[in-house]
Amino acid sequence: MEKPIDSLEQYQYALKRGKENVHKQRQRKLNTHPLVLEEITDIRECSKEDLGVMYVPARLIIGTLTEARASSFSADFMPILNERSEFAAKWQAVCDQHLSFEGVKESVSAYEYLGKFYIIEGEKTVSVLRSYGVVYILADVIRIIPDQKSKEVDAYLEFLSFYDRSDLYSLQFSRKQYYSRFNKLAGNYSGRLWTKEEKLNALGLLERLEPYITKRSIPTSVPDCLVDLMGVYGYDKLLAMSDRELNRIVHDNKVRLYYNHGPYRIVCVSDITNMNLYSEYARIELSDADFLISCGDLDPEYLEFLAKMSNKHLYYVHGNRDSRLDKRPPKGCTCIDDDLIIHKGIRILGLGGSLRYAKSKYQFSEQEMERRIRRIKRKISKYGGVDIIVTHAPIRGYGDMDDYAHQGFDCFEKLLMEYRPKFWFYGHIHQTYSHNLPRETKFKDSKIINCYERYDATF
Repeated sequence: MEKPIDSLEQYQYALKRGKENVHKQRQRKLNTHPLVLEEITDIRECSKEDLGVMYVPARLIIGTLTEARASSFSADFMPILNERSEFAAKWQAVCDQHLSFEGVKESVSAYEYLGKFYIIEGEKTVSVLRSYGVVYILADVIRIIPDQKSKEVDAYLEFLSFYDRSDLYSLQFSRKQYYSRFNKLAGNYSGRLWTKEEKLNALGLLERLEPYITKRSIPTSVPDCLVDLMGVYGYDKLLAMSDRELNRIVHDNKVRLYYNHGPYRIVCVSDITNMNLYSEYARIELSDADFLISCGDLDPEYLEFLAKMSNKHLYYVHGNRDSRLDKRPPKGCTCIDDDLIIHKGIRILGLGGSLRYAKSKYQFSEQEMERRIRRIKRKISKYGGVDIIVTHAPIRGYGDMDDYAHQGFDCFEKLLMEYRPKFWFYGHIHQTYSHNLPRETKFKDSKIINCYERYDATF
């Protein structure tokens, strides 16, 4: 359709968009009209704060105060009433004002609730401006302070503190911990006001990422995707990337971005049977686990029991004594030795076995382990890195022992330094060998954990 030149043609153009949006939302079984604030919360019971007149991101205007004001619009505020209606005439009058030399003078009025905006007066103005692709709309805003407690409210309250320094409504995260994570990854932005350059950098990166995330129908919000990508590539590197490079990394990480909603609880086991898990209490013990990991040297019957009782995925690597699993692989479990798998967006790499000290299929020399790592690196590069590394043997110098049978691999340290996974889970080193053995060590942001018997982690 050619670019409209008057208010009638603009209405026809917006009406077509509105009908398309209604059809699309109906197919997805989503709201076909803007959300109604009165149906979400009782604003009479909430305290309020007058924020005054400010520019708000048009994409964060998602609803109206009352149902009557929402019924004339699609969910994205495009008109849906016939062009001969009285509503259409009033819409076109606002459009004529927008096209005039003076433009629309009056600001709309809106409530802000949990970081989104609901129009009190001025729905037609919002509709007209959005039909022209206006990014920010002038609004007189009243903030509603939620009085209930939930994860969403906790994240919002963290946003308010973040907003005091950033002055950016566009940068809102779905999880409370993402604010501190962003500050850390971006270079310690906490505790001070952002500079103009820092604001422009963040906004520019969000706007450049948005089309690549949207076209792949990734449900994760653009700010959440940004933080996930920062964790993989670093903030400065993302800022320096061309649009083509950003498109490529979104493609490379689309599975991770699509599923990574977390936090996830991971139950790790290794070397000996945990009797609380191998009992009638297993369902209770594993009820809130998202998936399970075995670091090796466990009976197949035990692994099968855990997978069955939890009804969750169990991923395992071989221990140095696990040739028995070749004869009888545990049912309902997945071996990830020499492989990188994606579980709900989490990239998990497996490298079983120990340093060779006797004749065994799952004992390896340093050179053999290096060759295994080289073979898997291509897949690591394909997925842009790795989040969790699962091994049976430890890293040399990180929780291992001096005797040859319980030393770690030197090449593991190179792998750790190159990819810096969030977690490195290992076994082989029984905590009963010595009271000085660490359960957990760290390398920068990587946690290196001995999963002897049982360890619960949150990703």
